[in-house]
Amino acid sequence: MDAAFIGANGFSLDHGFSTPDPTEAAIKRAMVAASRNVYVLADSSKFGADYLVAFAGFGDVDALVTDGRLDRDSLAALEAADLRVETA
Repeated sequence: MDAAFIGANGFSLDHGFSTPDPTEAAIKRAMVAASRNVYVLADSSKFGADYLVAFAGFGDVDALVTDGRLDRDSLAALEAADLRVETA
């Protein structure tokens, strides 16, 4: 697969990208592993939310696509963690 666009229920510096559903997490992990380029789609309200199962770390994805409502400190922390952030 050339590119995967994957939604996340939550994302945080400590837990990466997560979902409450273990089956969904397993599918998302497989998508990450099978794709050359991985983009996670999550609005800024999901930052800081940790759900039961992490499916990818920041190093596993090419970019986070989010809205422009992340505050400067949060954006700087994500970029310091080597996560490319694109706003839409």
